[in-house]
Amino acid sequence: MLEGIIPILFTPFADNGEIDAGSLRRILRFEVDSGVHAIGINGFASEAYKMTDAERCRTVEIVASELAGALPLIIGLAPNSSAAAIQQARQFAAYQPAALMTLPPPTMDNGPRTLVEFYVELGNASDIPIILQQAPHIPQYRHTELPAEALAEIAERAPNVLYYKLEGPGSAAKMRELQPLLPEGRKMFGGGGGITVLEELRNGAAGLIPGVGFNEIFLSAWDRWKRGETEAAEAIIVKGAPLTKAVSGRGHEYSLHMRKQLMKRQGSIASAYVRRPTINFDECELPAFFAIVDALELRVAIKN
Repeated sequence: MLEGIIPILFTPFADNGEIDAGSLRRILRFEVDSGVHAIGINGFASEAYKMTDAERCRTVEIVASELAGALPLIIGLAPNSSAAAIQQARQFAAYQPAALMTLPPPTMDNGPRTLVEFYVELGNASDIPIILQQAPHIPQYRHTELPAEALAEIAERAPNVLYYKLEGPGSAAKMRELQPLLPEGRKMFGGGGGITVLEELRNGAAGLIPGVGFNEIFLSAWDRWKRGETEAAEAIIVKGAPLTKAVSGRGHEYSLHMRKQLMKRQGSIASAYVRRPTINFDECELPAFFAIVDALELRVAIKN
């Protein structure tokens, strides 16, 4: 079973907007070398929603080839129908992922029952375990949030839906509601860049699915949390909170810019290009941001 810190890789692009395979491999190695517990690709952090089907397949090929089974691989799906979800699940099964992190179809608001049936159908059709992703902080998915009772029903009716990624406002409270309703063996993960990771851990999270760049903060905290050293874990997270908030406290697109700027300075990627449409990002903010980074004992920090 998956647990721990599982970063979703961003997709590095060249200045012309094309996928930079070499930089993607270097980002992967950077995260693997930090000691993370698994690797994910094609989530929101990967800008998968800005990519073609062929490009999403290409990123999976690059990551799976470079990872070569060294760690479990998580592949993100954002299908718009049950048929598309099942087709993609079968297609990506060739890469032997540990799980498929699956968003619900967001285009139409057909009510919560249709989303329950979507996950039940997918879970029972897929040979790969499913991570059910709830992302109400993303405008397109605001109406797709399911109550705890519906999430638990999916687990009862689809044994292959093994995991839940709950993020956005109220994620920790949702975990507190959901945990006692889930069958044995199901696990919950937080997201949102780790902004509310402490509350999520207190309410039963089996780990965190963040972005890349400074996961040694979460890894160190997770190690202590697992050993029962909760005060030490909390102290680590509190110490790193200024950086977590600087990256993830101003919305998803902003976090993409900050992570890419950080990893460009570190040398893993050649360009900090973020695909359009995106926010207007002011590089004048970078010196203050880098000062926060460099005050911490991280691999991305530059020591004076």
